Amino acid sequence: MRLHSACGNALASLGNTVALSHPAHSRSLVAALAVALAVPTLLAACSTRVVPTLPGETGYAVEELTFVPEPTLPHGRLFETLAVRPAISLIPGQVYNPYREAEDTRRVVSWWKTHGHFDVTVERPTVTLDEVAKTATISWAVTEGPRYPVRSVAFKGASPEHEALLREGLTFGPGDFIEIESMRRLRHHFADVLRENGHAHAEVYSRTFVDREAKKVDWVYFVDAGPATVVGKISVAGNRKIPTAQVIDRAGLAPGDPIDMAIIRKREFDLLDTGAFINARLATTANTKWLLTAIPPDSALPPDTGGKLKAEQINAAGELVPRDLPAAIDVTIHVTESPTAQVELGAGVTVDPERIDPFATTKLQWRNALGPMHHLVVEGGVGYGVRWRGDIDEPLGLYGSALVRWLRPGLLGRLGDVRLTARFDETLYPGYHQRSGLVGLGLRTSIARGLTLNLEPRARWDVPVGFGEVSASDRDRLGLATTDDRILGEVAASIVWDARDQGFEPLDGHLISLQAAVAPGGPFGDLAYAKAELDLRYNINLSADMAIALRAMGGLSVDLGSAGVPLHARQFGGGSYGTRAFPERRLASTTAVCDDAAAGLGCRRLPVGARSLVQGSAEFRWLPYRKQVGAVAFVDVGAAGDELDPFAAGVTVAPGLGLRVRTWHIPVALDLSYRVTDVSRYRALDRFYVFLRVGEAF
Repeated sequence: MRLHSACGNALASLGNTVALSHPAHSRSLVAALAVALAVPTLLAACSTRVVPTLPGETGYAVEELTFVPEPTLPHGRLFETLAVRPAISLIPGQVYNPYREAEDTRRVVSWWKTHGHFDVTVERPTVTLDEVAKTATISWAVTEGPRYPVRSVAFKGASPEHEALLREGLTFGPGDFIEIESMRRLRHHFADVLRENGHAHAEVYSRTFVDREAKKVDWVYFVDAGPATVVGKISVAGNRKIPTAQVIDRAGLAPGDPIDMAIIRKREFDLLDTGAFINARLATTANTKWLLTAIPPDSALPPDTGGKLKAEQINAAGELVPRDLPAAIDVTIHVTESPTAQVELGAGVTVDPERIDPFATTKLQWRNALGPMHHLVVEGGVGYGVRWRGDIDEPLGLYGSALVRWLRPGLLGRLGDVRLTARFDETLYPGYHQRSGLVGLGLRTSIARGLTLNLEPRARWDVPVGFGEVSASDRDRLGLATTDDRILGEVAASIVWDARDQGFEPLDGHLISLQAAVAPGGPFGDLAYAKAELDLRYNINLSADMAIALRAMGGLSVDLGSAGVPLHARQFGGGSYGTRAFPERRLASTTAVCDDAAAGLGCRRLPVGARSLVQGSAEFRWLPYRKQVGAVAFVDVGAAGDELDPFAAGVTVAPGLGLRVRTWHIPVALDLSYRVTDVSRYRALDRFYVFLRVGEAF
């Protein structure tokens, strides 16, 4: 026990104060006040500080720790768990302590036995102390012994169909060496498989039977699936504005219905998909402790015990006795309703080889505006295009969009969400603006988590602004419709399956998106056409920070009559989200467009969209978790055709490098690409393309 050094100084000061006040009585009152004011400081200064020391603490820093002879089993991660160890990278070391050395003996033995070396022997280490440097060198003598393989894997208590289902997820078999932790944790996956297939009570236990004479292991998973579960009583908690009956209707549950974990997860998603709730959870009375199926092998979870069994669960023959559980389980739907009004604001800028576009967006969601489950959404955005280089003198300036939408989840059946939309867009194309308006009444339904279907009949109005005139021969060659104002009837449909781990910086999963629009013509307008676009993305996860992202996009625009396909229904590629060998919307068919000759204006060559388009990319992504800087390397390809063959005019290839910066809420992407094809058409520096995006990463 030691006093802090300030305590002596404080006591000395107090003594001086008292001494000075003693001769002169007139100063006694002042001195007393000074002493009283000094008490809190003195108490703090004189408080004792116990230096925490462990029994056996030596103060010798561990300089080196080795195992002899050199083991065959990798043991790098073992060093991080030892109580007496040298410093390792960012993990500080621990001083030598003979008592904690004894603890480490058990840790070393456990490490080898966990990996199947059941005959391992570990002797007390040899410790060499350097009295001058105050360091310790530790050498462990480890005799590994043979590593036991698996002889058999059995599922006790599982029905034949359940056993077949569980064996599909088995990651080891006879002949494989023992990894106790990963093999035990598989029981959680097996239990989840049963819980997702009709048995919400399911539990699986893991037991290991070691044959030391044969040096082999028999692994047994005891399966207690329980009865096929059904819904019992249903209750709702947390709802305020949404009636209980509507919550239950959206969840789609009724007493007696089958229920399992797969159904629970889907119904939770169905509730969240309405937009009326920020949280939805279905709690049941199932007799299980549910863990996530995907448990990383190096997770910080404590070692798995294999599952605790009560005495009454094992009979005299050592077999598992199934639990006596009810088939009906009660369900409580816990919801947290979304705020009535929510405003989102956004801003960003994009820079491509020809244009700089700052933009701002806003979105207002007014939930339950016209009654329970009747939502209103208002969106808007405005941008300004500034040309800084290029060969097209285009009319830039303001552009933007506005949208008003009414949504009613569950209007048609449980998952039939109806939406009435009115939208206006003014979009910048190279050399002109495209102005569009549409009104549509659509249906959206969520088939499964991440899988949605949209169908929307609509009326639309489109007109190019500042486009000019195209010769009749070029219109026929390109199948391009005239640019007069027109109102058309159109049916749009899309199906999207998004199974990526996230939408902004995905490192795993896939995306399949098919979008189509058909204008039948006849009484619905004087143009008949069809447009289809397919977007395929697949991410190959390499680690927590790295992935290979593959993307293939294609589109077709087909004239179903004889008047051609209008500009808004044609294919345009390029840009930072397309082929990074072209500025935005420059991967397309081009033609000479002539302005008003009476005004003294000439002709320009403008992109007017292609009939067929293909874009692809292979990208290596390094995006460290919770770090602010990442990088990508990519190769982009693209081709556009005047006819239905996009490769008729050749393929453009551009490799490149990119930087990704996460400035908290504002991601930044900077890509530099180099065109390696069509080199004769470009000067050396003109084959470099720079793309900058602020506001969205991918």
